[in-house]
Amino acid sequence: MFEESDHPRVFALPPGADFATGLVDGLLDRAGGLTPEMWARTEIYVNTTRMQRRIRSVFDAGPARLLPRIRLITDLASDPVSMGIAPAVSPLRRRLELSQFVAKLLEQEPDLAPQTALYDLSDSLANLMDEMQGEGVSPDAIAALDVTDQSGHWERALKFVNIIAPFFGDDAERPDLEARQRLVIEALTERWAATPPTHPIIVAGSTGSRGATALFMQAVAKLPQGAIILPGFDFDLPDAAWAAMADTKTSEDHPQYRFKRLMDRIDFGRQDVRNWSAAAEPHTARNALISLSLRPAPVTDQWLQDGPKLGNLEDATRGLTLIEASSPRAEAEAIALRLRQAAEDGITAALISPDRTLTRQVTAALDRWDIVPDDSAGTPLALSPPGRFLRHVGELIAKPLTSVLLLTVLKHPLCHSNRDDRGEHLRHTRELELYLRDRGIPFPSEEILMRWAKGNDARIKWATWLCVIIQAGAAKDIGPLHLLLDQHIALAEQLSAGPGADGTGGLWQEAAGREAKRICDELRQAADAAGSLSQHDYAALFNAIISSGTVRNRDAGHPGILIWGTLEARVHGVDLTILGGMNEGVWPEAPPPDPWLNRTMRAQAGLLLPERKIGLSAHDYQQAVAGSDVWITRAKRSADSETVPSRWINRLTNLLSGLAAQGGPDALEAMRSRGDHWLAMSAELSTPSTREEPSPRPAPCPPVIARPKRFSVTQIKTLIRDPYAIYARKILQLSPLEPLIPNANAPLRGTIVHGILETFIKENHDPLDHATFMKIARQQFQEHCPWPTIQAQWVAKLNAIAPKFLDAEAERQTLASDRVVEAAGKVTIPHLGMTLTCKADRIDKTNDGSAIIYDYKTGAVPTGPQQEKFDKQLLLEAAMLEKGGFDKIPATPVQDAAFIGVNAALKTVKAPLKKQPVAQVWAELETLFENWQVPSQGYTARLALFSKNDFGAYDHLSRFGEWDTSDTPYPMVLT
Repeated sequence: MFEESDHPRVFALPPGADFATGLVDGLLDRAGGLTPEMWARTEIYVNTTRMQRRIRSVFDAGPARLLPRIRLITDLASDPVSMGIAPAVSPLRRRLELSQFVAKLLEQEPDLAPQTALYDLSDSLANLMDEMQGEGVSPDAIAALDVTDQSGHWERALKFVNIIAPFFGDDAERPDLEARQRLVIEALTERWAATPPTHPIIVAGSTGSRGATALFMQAVAKLPQGAIILPGFDFDLPDAAWAAMADTKTSEDHPQYRFKRLMDRIDFGRQDVRNWSAAAEPHTARNALISLSLRPAPVTDQWLQDGPKLGNLEDATRGLTLIEASSPRAEAEAIALRLRQAAEDGITAALISPDRTLTRQVTAALDRWDIVPDDSAGTPLALSPPGRFLRHVGELIAKPLTSVLLLTVLKHPLCHSNRDDRGEHLRHTRELELYLRDRGIPFPSEEILMRWAKGNDARIKWATWLCVIIQAGAAKDIGPLHLLLDQHIALAEQLSAGPGADGTGGLWQEAAGREAKRICDELRQAADAAGSLSQHDYAALFNAIISSGTVRNRDAGHPGILIWGTLEARVHGVDLTILGGMNEGVWPEAPPPDPWLNRTMRAQAGLLLPERKIGLSAHDYQQAVAGSDVWITRAKRSADSETVPSRWINRLTNLLSGLAAQGGPDALEAMRSRGDHWLAMSAELSTPSTREEPSPRPAPCPPVIARPKRFSVTQIKTLIRDPYAIYARKILQLSPLEPLIPNANAPLRGTIVHGILETFIKENHDPLDHATFMKIARQQFQEHCPWPTIQAQWVAKLNAIAPKFLDAEAERQTLASDRVVEAAGKVTIPHLGMTLTCKADRIDKTNDGSAIIYDYKTGAVPTGPQQEKFDKQLLLEAAMLEKGGFDKIPATPVQDAAFIGVNAALKTVKAPLKKQPVAQVWAELETLFENWQVPSQGYTARLALFSKNDFGAYDHLSRFGEWDTSDTPYPMVLT
């Protein structure tokens, strides 16, 4: 296929070329004299599976012929090239082995890192080891680094780095994948040097950015029939720019730097690089513009010199569209609209972006038209139904069982799946949830479940199955990984199958289930390398491993609407290319922090610099932007701040803006104008065609017969301030759901404090007995507050105010001869058919035969004016007492009434009995009740709340937000 040559055969295709098509066209041009046998022996090495499939699809277009062998470079790690090289150990097994060493180090020196960082540290060490093996850097080279100007951090880091030393060299029993990749390449190089193969061997589409790959390309280039085909080679880059890339520190992030480095390793010059296929003509004017915009930093002054040589820029920017959206959502909707148009036109379109959030938003937007794109990245297994289910079940065996966790598992679609009676399962789940909410049960037990199921055979059967599950996950102990995994999987399968059923339900079905099964099987095979774990550590390990899986279904997506990662920009071959998320920190991505080596140390050791990824991203961008029809999109704002355009977009727009003589500003404006057109269309598409009128402020008027006839004294305040809440609760019978897990909130604290005071007063303890008071307090908080930290805080606060409170209590008790706590009362108004009820916190009987009413407040204490107008609780209790409305307490004149603040302020506010005499208060109450007997009187929402920011339990029901308190209520007569 190739003529004899003393120099390495290095070919290339320019940016914008369809690499797969160009590769095949060049092969056919050069393979005219090959026999079918020789043609079939030809080997082509590529670097991605998608490129492999794409080349095969080009060959499949015909005519029929024997095909060359198309292999992945990464498959060399599994090549049985030498029986002397042991098979590679699985990455998972190596990670588990590393985790044991890291765990022992953390046990010996706990100050190095927290135990929770065990698996993150193991992962990071594994990545460092892979990189060292791929680049041929030994642990000795790391240990010999000059660290005279480094801090003590290096001493701590070196203790971790020393862990990986035994896995290098001849001491390693089995090599890692990266190590074996390099060993195989070295063995091939040695064999080829002795007996070079006579059939063509081609490395196509790789930049040689990794050490082992570059070594392989170097070996192939020396073969008699070996060749390298570089992707996206910039033939337009002048010699001065190539020479400027000699400085690694300033050129590592340039898109062509990888080729400059490869030239130095293989010993060829840029003049030796030939175009592989003349048929793959690029967009010449576009390539020249992009090439100039990406010149290395030291020679950007060449813009002034070479910019005028570009000619009229209208041709270079024809087919370029610049989208600068106001938000990520607007960007995603514009992209989705363009992809939808591409699907209708029957052309192929690819969204290329490293931003997975953007690609998910675009996928969601395309769902409007029932278009499912072919996403090469797939879906993270951890976010798939089986992945989520397995993670939730893992928490069952790692954490105490909570109501939230139990219901999360029971409500999952895979729980009790593939069963005709799943509806009954969901009904039981909902009924159990209401039971747990109503009773405030944070930690359900078998006893609680059976108490809930008592008296119902169907419930008993279901609850018994659930109790068996709870027992299976209850054991919390340290054990071998394989036993914990078996326990986890068995529990998940039982939950998925349902009660009394064999099998595994739908757990392992579909693509996601099969991928989850594969990862679990792989973990079981490597389990012996992990040693013993606690359930908590097991759950953390399992979650990290399941997160590494990806679910792909190539047959599910639209064949013409594609979502690619940036690496796949090299595949190309689409009619429309969309470069999405072109913001700094997204494309290019910010280099991740390295916990082990800084940039200087990496350069000394010969490891890859952080800018390498930026340079690779720049190369991907240079190839993708050279297509015939290209969109460049970005959002001006993220969720919380303004964004910065990608450095490459800044360079392009700045270059265009400075070339006025070549029409640069006009070309840039045309790019933006094309983008604004699509942004306007997508915005119009998202705007409702008919705008619904906002809901008015409700004031429903139900029939008088349906209106409530019974109120407590505390509900009178609600009736005055927010009548709609009374309507929702008492007429519609809608009660807010209690939280699934009781919160340590103000109402709970108030309930507990009331219980403390009730017990202390009822048992007639000495009011100055601080020790007894706090003993009762600790008992009450321990019984009713299940959060130890909150218990300690609330006990401390009460203990701080107790002396002053008890001093005031002693004075109160000198005014009374007897007292009644939690006194229930009821008074009926016969002519209105209304009943008023209450439960007074405390009524003290004075020595002169009168009474004093007290009410405890742990929150804000109502002021006098508030009691006069709204908070009538004490005034109404006084009226009820004088009317004889309390059980076992005769009608008694009320001397005084007061709210007692049981808080830091310890404020006591008396009821305005002189301003609001009992007779007046009762008359006003009767008038209030009479007004609510008027059919046209509506229950207005948020009628007179204390603050506009007050939250109402029924604000959502009343559609508050569509109206505000300045709107006129809208009475609606209900019949």
